[in-house]
Amino acid sequence: MLYDELRKKLNAYPARDVVAPDRIPASVLVPFFDKDGAPHVLFTVRSRTLQYHKGEISFPGGAQEPNEDSRTTALRELYEEITVAEDSVEILGRLDMIRTVSSSFLVVPYVGYLKPGTTFHPNEEEVAEILEVPFEHFLNPEIFREEMRVVDQRSIPVYYYQWKNHSIWGLTARILKCVIDLLGVEK
Repeated sequence: MLYDELRKKLNAYPARDVVAPDRIPASVLVPFFDKDGAPHVLFTVRSRTLQYHKGEISFPGGAQEPNEDSRTTALRELYEEITVAEDSVEILGRLDMIRTVSSSFLVVPYVGYLKPGTTFHPNEEEVAEILEVPFEHFLNPEIFREEMRVVDQRSIPVYYYQWKNHSIWGLTARILKCVIDLLGVEK
């Protein structure tokens, strides 16, 4: 099963930390869940009233609060954005810390499984829409593209995944590609 494989790979994966004191610590949760008998990934479309990344597609997440660790941040933000309680989530593991390109965050991505029967409801102040995408969709090479951009005088790849009329790109696409690469599934 996909979640067993993800848990196994994430437990064996030596997630890298980055030291960047000039960055704002943040966390996201990549929420997997089952729908119609198939693994799905949940994304949020960020409200246009937010300070950062307005209207972009993201995973639930945000800035770390004082006296909070990155895991606690990811779970708090999941609850604040889509009302999923901590006891409804199994954290499968975490990925490498990632610096955002267009803002000053240092993000710790966690991968989680929303237990059967979990419901989610958007906090309309933060989330304009919830997207429920079958994981298998991301294995179709026709919906993926890569572009090179120059950031801080070096070329970096920027990934894009298409879902209906939505383009998933930037940090969210980088994290999604990390999950797909970790699983070793072919596109």
